[in-house]
Amino acid sequence: MSESEEDVSDKNVKIVVLGDPNVGKTSIVRRFCYDEFTRYYVQTMGADFYIKRMDLSKKKEITIRISDIGGIQLNENMLRNYLFNSNIIIIVYDITNSQSFDSVLVWLNEVRKVVENSKQIALFGNKTDLEHKRTIRSDKTQKFVIESRLLSFLVSAKTGENVNASLTNLIAKHFGIHLTRIERERQAPIVQAELSSHIEKAIGSAKIARYNHQNDVSSSACSLQ
Repeated sequence: MSESEEDVSDKNVKIVVLGDPNVGKTSIVRRFCYDEFTRYYVQTMGADFYIKRMDLSKKKEITIRISDIGGIQLNENMLRNYLFNSNIIIIVYDITNSQSFDSVLVWLNEVRKVVENSKQIALFGNKTDLEHKRTIRSDKTQKFVIESRLLSFLVSAKTGENVNASLTNLIAKHFGIHLTRIERERQAPIVQAELSSHIEKAIGSAKIARYNHQNDVSSSACSLQ
């Protein structure tokens, strides 16, 4: 066991989530915290703050503080305040919206004005459930990631695909923890097929309740601050 693994008990990590409006920042955070998704879009004004507690690689509890920043253009002082003491910075774009990807460079430049290079900065491409509507070529993304020295993940807040795994990967990397294959697989949800409305209504309420109960079982807790 490495020294970093031994010292991980009772640790805190602060994550800041940035990006244009309507790219799914809040949906990603709420999927990670509550394993939930809503179709209704409400723009985040200012910032929302979450706390999630979880066990990482059988170590003691880790407290994760997440700042979900509204997608408005921030001045440097506001951004500096939000990024203060952050450990991981995530910039989100929508794979079906090329403008949101173009804005990533703007966000990245603003971030690098106020934080040191040692912080983890990751790029999240959201809405992979809409892959058939993708407008951003994968090779373009890959080139940008390499040139900008970023970590990169593709996720779907709607289905939950790769959300837990990506965030857990970043948190483990921050603490210097190596996750086993089983631990990584534990973070991968079973993606549910979406049902049409008339079929969904035909499913009995007891079955829906049983499904929700199964998905509520979790070793972590999260609260909105």
